[in-house]
Amino acid sequence: MPGNRITELPLNTTPVTTDVLPLFDIGGTVDQKITIANLLTLFVSNVVVQTLVATGTYTPTAGMKKCLAILVGGGGGGGGGIATDSAGSGGGGGGGAIKLFSAADIGASKAFTIGAAGSGSTGANATAGGDTYIGAGGSEILKATGGGAGTDGTAFVAIGDKVSGGGGGIGTLGNLNMKGSPGEHGVIYSGTTGWGGAGGCSFLGMSGLQPAVNTAGTVGTGYGAGGGGGHASSVSNKDGAAGTIGIIYIIEFLG
Repeated sequence: MPGNRITELPLNTTPVTTDVLPLFDIGGTVDQKITIANLLTLFVSNVVVQTLVATGTYTPTAGMKKCLAILVGGGGGGGGGIATDSAGSGGGGGGGAIKLFSAADIGASKAFTIGAAGSGSTGANATAGGDTYIGAGGSEILKATGGGAGTDGTAFVAIGDKVSGGGGGIGTLGNLNMKGSPGEHGVIYSGTTGWGGAGGCSFLGMSGLQPAVNTAGTVGTGYGAGGGGGHASSVSNKDGAAGTIGIIYIIEFLG
């Protein structure tokens, strides 16, 4: 009771996890009880990170209670400057998604897919970035789509000719869903000047920047970045750059 001293406990006892602890309410009466083992389940004793960059199966670390999954889709490839006097557009950045899962949500394991980088144009069309997701295709529990492909340039006809960039990917099913930025236009200012469009960004990747005149597109950095478009003012093609791959970053909270 409040104000009373406990004097009958033995000294130097070694607690075990099956010992029962009383829980007092504000008035000082025993309201409930809990074992030490059950009390320990309420605490996080460690944090582990798994970085997943190749498609496979996610197996939680033993003792995982919850995990925060962070996804980015692959970046789209940039369009090319084809033959003479043209500018390709940038590929779109991959979408992003973040969600907190319980151990029960994941189970013993979950298949996952990492979005591939979109390929840049080499005189043929660029490709979109691949989707990143946890769970089997069609029954995903978290997903981020890849960025769209940039477009090859067309031969100069008039000042300001341009082609649209690839669209940004999107996140779905998350507590927080993010859209990648679109690739920029490839623009022509004359028969010999202009630039390929910069690639789009993801929230974990920086775009491939606009190249100099008559230069191939530039590759972005990080994950889910769109590739830059190429600009050609000579008779040879200037390729678009590839995007960068997606990623899954999982922060595990262990008991």
